[in-house]
Amino acid sequence: MELVELQCNDEMKAKFRTSSPLSFFRDIVLPSNNFQKYIAHVQRIVAMFGSTYCCEQLFSKMKYTKSHLRSQLSDRHLNDIILLSTSTIEPGMEILLHGKQHQQSH
Repeated sequence: MELVELQCNDEMKAKFRTSSPLSFFRDIVLPSNNFQKYIAHVQRIVAMFGSTYCCEQLFSKMKYTKSHLRSQLSDRHLNDIILLSTSTIEPGMEILLHGKQHQQSH
């Protein structure tokens, strides 16, 4: 019923035509606190695509790695590559390099 209400609302139709779908839901529909069930449904649909993208990206990385370095990789190496490629942790390079003494030229 909420979808029917949304489709019959001329003001909402006009706003939808003048904005992108993402900004329509983020800026217009969500703040109004109307259409709660419809919003929950849209959020479930949108979340599926983000998680699917991450999986596809991971499998592409694995396929690339296996094809170019196949003879040198063990299952442990592949596991490490997966962990590194999916991690969002950034190494603190400045801290790591601060305590190291660099080789000086002669």
